[in-house]
Amino acid sequence: MYIKKNKYFITFVIMMIIITLLSFCHYFYDNFSYVKQYNRIESNCLKENNSSDEICNYFQTEQQLQDFLDLNDPVKAFRKIDAISLTYSVIQNTIFSALQYFSPLLIIFSVVGTLHTEYASGMFKNYFLRMDYKKYLKQKYKIVLKTAAVIPITLILIFVISCIITGFNFEISENIKSVYIYKEWKYSNFILYGFLICLIQFFISVFYGNIGVICCISNKNNLVSIIMGYLMFLAVNLFMYIILYATIINKMLGFRNLTDIFAITGYWFFDKPEYYWGALLMAFILQFISLIIVRFLYYNKKGVINAYEKQMA
Repeated sequence: MYIKKNKYFITFVIMMIIITLLSFCHYFYDNFSYVKQYNRIESNCLKENNSSDEICNYFQTEQQLQDFLDLNDPVKAFRKIDAISLTYSVIQNTIFSALQYFSPLLIIFSVVGTLHTEYASGMFKNYFLRMDYKKYLKQKYKIVLKTAAVIPITLILIFVISCIITGFNFEISENIKSVYIYKEWKYSNFILYGFLICLIQFFISVFYGNIGVICCISNKNNLVSIIMGYLMFLAVNLFMYIILYATIINKMLGFRNLTDIFAITGYWFFDKPEYYWGALLMAFILQFISLIIVRFLYYNKKGVINAYEKQMA
């Protein structure tokens, strides 16, 4: 019974787990796909001294070969990976980064799919007869909060997996410091940075979930409600960035370099510390405003029943 009632939420969780695992595979493929060729060079050119292998012709001297093998040793490269850099790389540089644009769709899918079935079938009216309306709303809103917690938990899971893979290595190698993901303030304040990213993601996920709740009452078709929800998110995203920031705040008021605060799809990582405080405030405001709209739409029990009956007419 639990699985049937929560199949959309469970599907969402499974998808996040799969995306996470594939993202680690993506990282190691990008960074260690050369291992097979490295082993070929080491075996044929160094150990067996097989000059018939054409790849050995690229090395003029044995010292040149040895330098290449030392510089590209995959075992040494693996041991240099630290948990923090691996976490950042998986989130920013793999297929996981696509969630910037698709996590709203997945969250709306989970919320609408779980709540809409009960609404579209009219079963919610039977619950109204057996329990207090406010208690019913609070119980159903837990689905939004539960769904919103998945993304932050996934980020924590990525960090835990990174710790296990690296053997809890937190020593930053010199070559990492030259990579663009490295920012000293992020590495020095990793726990605070990670906590704030998780908190921002929770608030913005609640906002996406609230969009799903708003769309539940707008259409009797499950799929249409999910599509409407995603289109609503896109509209808010465009309004925030193009109209509110680019047109009003940037051009008219002259406040610049605030892109990371108003581009809500980018709330996964920040290059400057001042941005995540602004993003935290913005995420909280969005979820608060959307919660007020949800409360307005669902405040009156008769209004919810009338909206349902109009759709069924």
